[in-house]
Amino acid sequence: MKKMLIAAVTALTLATTSALAAPQTYAMDETGQEYSALLTESSWMAVEVPLSALGGTLPSNLNIAVSGLPAGTTVTLDSVDTYAQTALLYVTVARSDTSSNVNAVADIAVKSGSTVLTTVSIPVYGAAYN
Repeated sequence: MKKMLIAAVTALTLATTSALAAPQTYAMDETGQEYSALLTESSWMAVEVPLSALGGTLPSNLNIAVSGLPAGTTVTLDSVDTYAQTALLYVTVARSDTSSNVNAVADIAVKSGSTVLTTVSIPVYGAAYN
């Protein structure tokens, strides 16, 4: 009986955790191809955010705050567009030092002015060269 109870509680916990998890965030290129990560030295990718996470509409003063990346690695918002029920946040990903790898997760706070509407996370990768 104890084993069955523990198994039931574990299954319920896992189901609840999965149901409450944030939706998968993707990057997209200009052709509509989706990627599971942003790539450094790119200015052709957009981060997809459901419009429902932004209150159903695209704010005119949308901006982002990014954390979780190594020093010198940046994600900068270039422009915003919509496609169906998705906001497309076109970004430039850059780094000041290309002699080391980047393998991190960007936590992107999507804001209207100073109010955070949602936070999405997406991996950022870059290979070392030079």
